[in-house]
Parts: sequence; structure tokens; C-alpha cells
Amino acid sequence: MSIESIQFTLRERFAAPLPEFYRRRIVFWKDEDREFEKDVDELNLEGVKIIKLTGTNNFAVKKLLLHDDLDSNYLIYCPITYTSDEDNWLQDIEYYSEPFRADFISMQMDELNIAPSAAMRKTVKLYAKFFDSKERIQKLRRIGRDYQTPLQLHIDIMAVLAGLSEGSAQDVIIAVLAAGLDKETNSVLQNIRKFGSIEAFWQLARKYTGYIEEEDKPLGYFAAHVLLTALSQTMNASVLKGLERFVSETNKAYCYSIVHEWRSREDNEDLYELCRTVENELQLPTRFDKFEPETLITGDVFPCINESILKQLFAEISDHVVKVDLIMKVCENRRTAGWYERFSDYFDCLFFIGKMQNFYQEHGGGFHIVEPKKIWKLYTSDLYRMDAYYRHFHYAFGNSLKNANDVLEDGLKHSTEFVEALYQNWFLRELTVCWTNAATDDFASLGYVSEIEKQRDFYKRYVVPASSKNTRAFVIISDALRYEVASELSERIVRTTKGTAELESMQAIFPSITKFGMAALLPGKSISVNDSMDVLIDGNPTRSTVERNAILNATLKASVAIQYNDLLNMKKDERRELVAGKDVIYIYHNSIDAIGDKAPIESKVFDACETAIQEISGILRIIVNELSGTNIFITADHGFLYTYKPLSESDKIDRKAFSGNVYELGRRYALTAPDTTADFLLPVNLERELDGTPIKGYAPQDTIRMKVQGGENYVHGGISLQELVVPVIAFKNLRTSNKNYVEVKNAELKLLSESRKISNLIFSLEFHQRQPVGDKIQPCTYSIYMTDDEGVVISDRQTVIADKTSDNAADRVFRVRFNLKARTYNKKKIYRLVIANDIDVEETEFHIDIAFADDFGFDL
Repeated sequence: MSIESIQFTLRERFAAPLPEFYRRRIVFWKDEDREFEKDVDELNLEGVKIIKLTGTNNFAVKKLLLHDDLDSNYLIYCPITYTSDEDNWLQDIEYYSEPFRADFISMQMDELNIAPSAAMRKTVKLYAKFFDSKERIQKLRRIGRDYQTPLQLHIDIMAVLAGLSEGSAQDVIIAVLAAGLDKETNSVLQNIRKFGSIEAFWQLARKYTGYIEEEDKPLGYFAAHVLLTALSQTMNASVLKGLERFVSETNKAYCYSIVHEWRSREDNEDLYELCRTVENELQLPTRFDKFEPETLITGDVFPCINESILKQLFAEISDHVVKVDLIMKVCENRRTAGWYERFSDYFDCLFFIGKMQNFYQEHGGGFHIVEPKKIWKLYTSDLYRMDAYYRHFHYAFGNSLKNANDVLEDGLKHSTEFVEALYQNWFLRELTVCWTNAATDDFASLGYVSEIEKQRDFYKRYVVPASSKNTRAFVIISDALRYEVASELSERIVRTTKGTAELESMQAIFPSITKFGMAALLPGKSISVNDSMDVLIDGNPTRSTVERNAILNATLKASVAIQYNDLLNMKKDERRELVAGKDVIYIYHNSIDAIGDKAPIESKVFDACETAIQEISGILRIIVNELSGTNIFITADHGFLYTYKPLSESDKIDRKAFSGNVYELGRRYALTAPDTTADFLLPVNLERELDGTPIKGYAPQDTIRMKVQGGENYVHGGISLQELVVPVIAFKNLRTSNKNYVEVKNAELKLLSESRKISNLIFSLEFHQRQPVGDKIQPCTYSIYMTDDEGVVISDRQTVIADKTSDNAADRVFRVRFNLKARTYNKKKIYRLVIANDIDVEETEFHIDIAFADDFGFDL
């Protein structure tokens, strides 16, 4: 600024009206760099006395202003820098006087709300290149902060150079590490070096992470330091023995906070790759492999921790060593740990191996019931769970193969051999032998098992009572909807709708294939077959939807049959028109059998089961919300058997086993002339069940298949419980005014720990899931964290999945460890523990009493 401009500005300043109660104006002109020391003598300010401070005249000036002259206007030129407030004798006068600066830096500081102190001027001068750019200045201004101390200004300038819209030391460090481990190509580090202060960045890194930079150190050392220091916050020190040079004891909490915050962001791919790089450089997988999973589960920084845990457990499983308690503990721990989503399919596989082994331990003595009805009841109340575990295992296994992990792929594949042995060689064999031994006589004499509800009675038992009460009966028939899949579907719709659902069962007609099962679900007096083995109701064909619609209409004119896809593709008005005036609506759905019956894709049958659950849930909502459906029945034509492992030739029977005419041969059944005999097969008397062409049935024992064209892993038609047990879900929609209506609620999570005082950066709390999941109580995921009195998050965010089903309250307790961020806490202030889900937030007040010293600062 020229002396003319300065003089003009000062004249305007002194000519301005005085503030209220002021008799005169005193202006202190600060010029620590003495840029204008000679120009002061040239000033001509009418009515203003000018004094230059020399460092020796402070007392005289103070006496003048406070005693000798109380009326004159003064300009006090001050080129002196004081090392402490005590040295400035005129500080009290400065407080009620006006400051003035004439240099560019001062104007910038004023514009950016930077305190006019010597320390702040020194910081601004350090960043002269940064302030050369109007664009950078504008970005700094947009952060909108007032700067009283150099530290925050350092951080925000680095944040601008890192391309951040606002800044914290943590964000700057993350931005540097995310930009790559080559110092020469790291754009953020180069920006700081070129337009900021690289020394300031490394002092920042030292202050917050404890890392000491040396010129010849690769940037990878900094990354390793941050990651391993973070890991040491939760990992047993013995695991990191020999790596102490990468760990700063006093900065664990801060480094952990960096990693936890970075990982929680959507754009965490750079962190993942950084972890992988450090793992490889320091050979961490080899190190972790030497420790037991119990030791490793507390650490969640590096992805290879998950791999080491899984690898060890899969290896044990391959050796037929299955530690159920440990597996359950690991799966519970890891599902809320770092990088879980990248390994979730592998942990799901592990979890269901544990469930299968636990099932085996519960039923290791085998199945020795001799009454068919009791076996049926045991299967539909308990044993079907093994089929569900097997399905979920293979669903996860199939997903893992879509993007296989090189470290885990072979170990998991070896583990499948244990799964197949447990499921096929033990469960299916033991259960099927028990069942067939008990039911053989009934099948040979009756063609069905007595004392068990029959599929042929479905219409009379379920549809007639519902449609005769002035309400519509909707029937969803899903091809091959196995009982265990229906059980999962039933639980899901209870938790996601306003209605109730009861799961029941009935035995499929033999053979348990689509054309017989679909016919059996229709009304009519008789079911029969012709010479072509077509299935008829009262002499009428039943293969197509049109033909089944005609049979429904023959019994009740106000009936209609439609395919699921046709109903789905209709507009709302078209759907309403379809059901208008109708009492019975049959909807045919086919996701499972459509996949399983095709040999090239039969391995995807368990994917199709999940699809079926989703699609049926969706069509049920349409029926309830758009078509005012109240009574809805979901059933199937048959179940199915599926085994992943290819069958050996000894598990197959060819046509040579028959002596006589064979009318139709499937993988799991045969329809023959009445006088035909067969070796190694169970006879099924169909005289009482089927009219028309006289036929006899045969079913393989155990899980044996017939040698015919097509797939052999997915089969149905036989008399195993998996094929024969047909589900019936009786769903009833309830209005909120109904006395039986129960609102669907989330499982509640409450703080159990009594203490409300925290005295350590790492602390644990216990939480209680108040109700077991089931019926109208659905699982709920909670995010739990600490905040200060202004709502700023001061801890890591921990996740608790409240999905426990146990009636024992002690089994529904979660112990959760938290890590507070490294900062100063005021023991007199209120802090809050937040327990939040997608809908509700609950807060509990806490006090934090931690002696925390900020040992490192800036000397720039």
C-alpha cells in the first residue's frame, strides 16, 4: 500500500464518528516487519498526534495517554514484537483502541478472519505461495472458520491443497495416504510441498500419529505406521512382536480413529489396497497364521486377518475337526468387524457348517423312530432345519465362487467334502432309511402314509372353508417350494406384514412330480391317468393353466387360475378386474423347478429358492394391498432332493432292474404295469389313489437315482421327506382394528451396564436385546457411538445386530468395545451414548474423566 493510500485510509478512519461514550480515537498501527517505519514521518493527519514506539518510550507514552493528554487523537506506530503479554506495557490501551495494518498480509488476515497475532502472521507468511492464488484463497474462505491459533490454519490450508471441502488432521492424513505410496507421484503431498509446507505436514503427522519422518524413508513406512499403530489398539501385543518400530503407544487411539473413519466411507477402496500393500510388504499373513483365531478376532484393520481366521478353520473342518462354539463366536464377532462385506460369503459358509455340526451333535445317535407319523412330525418341527442349513451353505458357497478369493477358495472347497459327508452320508441316509422302513408297508398297501394329511384333500380342507365365508381364497402354488424354504418364507412374511401365518404340511401324491401334484391341488371327485400317463381330474386334462381353470370353474364358477408372471405384468385395474366377483383365485408360480429341472443350471437351484421367497413375498403384498386379499394359502406341488456332490454309479439304478412294462421312468420314480416287478425298489400301490389306466409305482430307497436323461443332483418324484412333505402356509391379513392384530416391532436394544463414567479411551459396555426375534419381532441393526455435548461423534461407531432368537435372556447380551478419539475431555461436561437404528435414537448421559496430554505441537 502506498503512503498516499495509507494517509487517505487513516484520515477516513479518524474522521469517522466516534463510538458511543468515546471522547477521542486512538489507533495502533502494527508493523512488526518495519515496512513503513520511514514513511510514518511523512504522514500529515490534521488533528492527530503521531507517536513512534521505540521500545524505550513505552512508559512515557502510557503516561501521556492515561494522564497528561486525555483529549487528543493519537496514531501509535508500533514496529515492536513482544515475546509475552507482560512485556507490552500498552496492552490495556490497545484493548479499547483500534488496530490498523497497512501491509498485504494484514489485509489477507483480516479478510480470512485470522487473528492479528504475531504467531498467526508468521503462519500466513509461511504460506506465501498458497496465498498467491485467488482460487485457493476462495476455497479456504469457504471453509468459514475463525483462526485464533496456527494449528487449524495449517490443517485447513493442507485440506485445500488435498482437494477437501473442509478439513481435519485426520482428513488430510487420509487424503495423503489415499493418493499413493510414491512420494514423487503423490499429488496431495506434491501440492503441499509446492504450495504449502511439507515440514508442516510431517509435524502434523508426528503430532497426531507419532510418525517421525526421515527423508530417505518411503511413504510406505508412514502407511505401515498408521495401520499397525491402529491395529495395536485392539490386538494382543504378542501378535506384533518385532514390529514395535511401526507402533506409537501414545497415538493408538488416533490411528485407530483414522482407519475406522476411512473404512466407514463408501470410497474405502484406497484403504483396502493400502492394507493389502502393507500386508504383503511386512508378510503379515504369515505372521497371523501362527496365532489362534481366538487371538486374532480382536483385530480388524487388515483384510488378511479374516483370511487367516477362515483359512485355519476351513483347514480344521477339512480334517473333520469342527469347533462349533469357536465357529459361532468367530462368526458373531466378524460380522461387525472390518472388511466383513468382502468375506461375508465365506463367513456364511463357516456359520452354516457350524450349524450343521451342532445339529449333528444334537442328533448324533441317529433316527430310530418306527411310527411314520412321529417321524413326519419330527421332521416338520425340527429336522427340516438341516436341509435349510445345507441350502444356505451352498447358496453362500455358490456366491463365493462368483468372485473367489485365491487364499480361501481351495480351503472352502475342501470343507465342502465334510459338508457333503455330513449331509448325504449321515443325515439323508439315516433319515431316509428311518422313514422308508417306517412307511414301506403303508406305501405298499395304500399308496400313501396313513394318519398324515393328504395333498388331494387340500381344496376341501383349506379353500372351501375360506371361500364360503364371503371372502376370497387366494392360492399361490409355487412349483417345488420345499418345506424348509416355505418355513423361511413364513417367518419373513410374518415379520414384514400385518398378518399372521401358520405353517402346516401335507403329503404329496406319488409320484411327487409336477403333473400329479398340480392335479392333486384341484377340486374334483377323482384323479386318474390315461395310457399316455396324462393326469386327469374327473376325466379332464390338467396340464395347462387354461385346463386347470376349467376344472376350478366346474366346481365353483367364481374361480380363476392365472400364471404368476401374467398377474405381475398386469396393471392395477386389470388385476382388480380379474378378481372381481371371484371367490377362488389360483396363482401358479415357478422359480425353483424352472431352474432345478434344467441339467445345465440345476446347481443354481438354491439361488432360485431365494428368488422364490422374494417373488412370493412380493405377490402376497400385491394381493393384500391391491386386491384386498385376506385369506391366502401358499403351497407347492412337491418338494425336492438336491445334493451337490456328483453321484457314483453305485447310487444309480438302470432300467434293467425292472421286469415287465415301464410306462414312465423318472430319476426318483417309476410307473409300471401292475404285474411289473423290480429289484432294489420300494413298491407303491396306486389302486386307491388313481383311477383310469391301472398302474403300479416304484420308488428308490435312500437317495438312489434312476438312470435317465437329465440332471441328477436336483431330483423329485420319490418318497423321501424332502420330496414328499408339501408345505401349506395359511396367511390371514389383519386390519389394525382386529383384536388379534400385533404390530411388527424391531427387537429392542437397551444399555445394560450401570456405570455412567468412562475413565479410559478403550472401554466396554453391555447391551441387552429385550425380546427374542420371532413372530412379530424382527431383527434390527443398531449403530452405537459416543458424542459430545454438541453432537460431534467422539468414538468409533460400533454395530450390534439384534437378531437373537433364544428365550434365555442371558443369551441375548452383547458386550461391545468402544474406542474414544484421542482428544481432551472435560470431566464436568455431559457426553452421550447414542443407540440408533433407521427409525429410533436413544441417548444416555455419560461423564468422561481421562487425563489426556497433547504432547506434540508445531514449531513452525
